[in-house]
Amino acid sequence: MVSALSTDVDCNLREELERIQSALWHIEAEEQDTLAAVDVRYRASARNLLHFIAFHRHHPPQLEAALRQRGLCSLTGCEPHLQQSLSAVQGWLSPLHVNPAERTGPDLREGAQLLQAHCDLLFGLGGGAEGNHDRTAMMVTLPSGASQHPELIRELVEAGMSLARINCAHDGPDTWRELVQQVHDVRARTGMNCRIAMDLAGPKLRTWGLPHQEGVIDGRPQRDRLGRLLRPFRLLATDAAIDRVIDAARPAADVLLLPVVGSGLQQLQLGQRLRGRDASGRWRELVVVETQANGILLSCNQRCRFIGGLRFQQEGGNAWLEVASLPAEPGVLLLHQGDALRLTAAPTHDSAAVACTLPEVFAHLQVGERVLFDDGRIGGVIHSVSLAEVGVTITQARPRGSRLRDDQGIYFPDSDLSIPALTAKDLDDLAFATEHADLLSYSFVNCASDIEALEIALRRLGREDLPVVLKIGTRRAFLNLPRLLLAAMRRPAPVGVMIAWGDLAIECGWEHLVEIQEEILRICAAAHVPCTWATRGDITDAAMGARAEVVMLNKGPNITAMVRTLREIVDRMPGIHHGERSGNNPLLSRLSFGSTCLPSLVSLGSEP
Repeated sequence: MVSALSTDVDCNLREELERIQSALWHIEAEEQDTLAAVDVRYRASARNLLHFIAFHRHHPPQLEAALRQRGLCSLTGCEPHLQQSLSAVQGWLSPLHVNPAERTGPDLREGAQLLQAHCDLLFGLGGGAEGNHDRTAMMVTLPSGASQHPELIRELVEAGMSLARINCAHDGPDTWRELVQQVHDVRARTGMNCRIAMDLAGPKLRTWGLPHQEGVIDGRPQRDRLGRLLRPFRLLATDAAIDRVIDAARPAADVLLLPVVGSGLQQLQLGQRLRGRDASGRWRELVVVETQANGILLSCNQRCRFIGGLRFQQEGGNAWLEVASLPAEPGVLLLHQGDALRLTAAPTHDSAAVACTLPEVFAHLQVGERVLFDDGRIGGVIHSVSLAEVGVTITQARPRGSRLRDDQGIYFPDSDLSIPALTAKDLDDLAFATEHADLLSYSFVNCASDIEALEIALRRLGREDLPVVLKIGTRRAFLNLPRLLLAAMRRPAPVGVMIAWGDLAIECGWEHLVEIQEEILRICAAAHVPCTWATRGDITDAAMGARAEVVMLNKGPNITAMVRTLREIVDRMPGIHHGERSGNNPLLSRLSFGSTCLPSLVSLGSEP
């Protein structure tokens, strides 16, 4: 006999599911115009994505547990076919309650087929009409040096690379053209499919304009852990008037090359000594250990810093050597906690200032917001703002200080930066990409207007059909992801997503990265949109990436072996591909969406 308590639980559960089902139908009506604007190819996927948003907006926290307790599907992992799964659960609870004709979302098989079709269109992977896409594709960032080593691309393709990535943030059209041609040659020779993906650089904020510093050559002898001398350092003093050292006489890797002038080049002999002060002002002694056709080999038992103009005199003789002018080195600022730093619109000679590549962001900053430099290694809080400069108090640095150099990233994790994702450089690079790329990766996309700007540019170039991958690398992009996907679905061309984990981790905090990656996977599964997982190269991360449609590996040493290993790892991870995402996360209820937008992730990545 069924207890009254059990009956009450079932009744309450039915009411909750009815309320959620009503929310799914309501969002369809509320977003009628949005659905009408979506290309017919994505209409079912867009509707399912709306169902996903409504579900996580309205379902109670304990719903999954309550369903499991009744032996029913908990709806976890049902993102690609959410409304149909919800209707099925209602049918089990009340067989006469749900009319099959009321189902408006795809079922399990249709969801898999939609994802498969979108994968085929975007990546050209192939998988059959039954939604049989069970092999994660491999994307590899091609190193610049690959243009000089044509066999590398062939080895990568044979190891498992099916997507060759060219990053437009580096090199230029000449190098890109060589890489593209080599991929085409490998396709022709091997008959294997490998598509070309090109990344637009986007508006990356970086430091620049630090005054160059005087060049220094730092000689250090080798010592044991107790400080006892094991081996002096050696340097080859060569005539500064000679442009280069003859290749056959080039010094060994552990020998420093020091351009000099002076009579010592002709007069000094084996065993003779020179004395002088180094850049620190300390007396140092250099010993002649060999005379060569291209210079004099010297050794020193103490650390010695050489700068231009230093003079070393022969002991007991008239011979001398003077260090010639050395190439200037990039500027650097040593920052400590509590230091004041000025972030300026243009370079200055101030020793406590550095310029920003995109000073137009200053207009969007507020006092009290955080700023991070160099992948988050240096942090500070804004204490003053103007259109010309931003004052920052350094709050995060190493105990002995952290060095800030040119071309290091700048991040404003708390700020709403309304800057276009498409830069002037991107527009120039886009002309090349539309001619040579099979798909385009769009960096730092944040809002629907960014997608509209790209669509206009592609239309002008006659490539509305070019597939586009949205790189999600900011907190704002993550919060806006459903709207970004719906905007991209208006185009008839294929769309995908890449999780730019490096930028996400800096903006949102490393402690939040895992759950954010997980939720991006789930949102993409609900939209039947292929997702690229940029792996960090460790085995656990690679295995997690097997749940995505594409795993991307960045360039690095032993890249071919890494691709082969990664291919083996993801191929040994069956049963977790494409839409089988687990768990429910409160982050999903905070996505910025629709007229009833819930609070944004204001605490994400913030100090407690």
